[in-house]
Amino acid sequence: MPGMISCLRIVVTDPDPDYLGIEIFASGSRFAGATKIYAALDELSRLSTTIAGFPTSSHDERRYVFGTKDTSCAGGYCSLRLYCSDGAGHSHLEVEIVDDDSRYPNASARFTFPVLPADLDEFIRQLNSVDRNQSGDALLKGPEF
Repeated sequence: MPGMISCLRIVVTDPDPDYLGIEIFASGSRFAGATKIYAALDELSRLSTTIAGFPTSSHDERRYVFGTKDTSCAGGYCSLRLYCSDGAGHSHLEVEIVDDDSRYPNASARFTFPVLPADLDEFIRQLNSVDRNQSGDALLKGPEF
């Protein structure tokens, strides 16, 4: 069975004056997950700022967390970690995703996939557009081998 396409997709599903309802979908070569997050209105802008310019060196690492693992809080959890795997600056995205949607059984996934700097730049451009419009989606695709 061929593997899935590696990607991270953030979709605005519930714009509100007080929060931004988003769904995060992520897949690696063999694992996938999705979760709903009740994000701050400027959260996508903060993610964009955090990952802009990555990587600056082979030791560069960036982290961003959406939501919480605390089950007493509404919404799920997603942790993103960009890092370089070697001295040549090959970049990877590590995703940990935990769903908190009562319509589905509890589930989580953790996986890593490679990312190219040009694809990350395009993802940042899309994030900024989604942030401005408070609608739409941003997609970061891993390279196809």
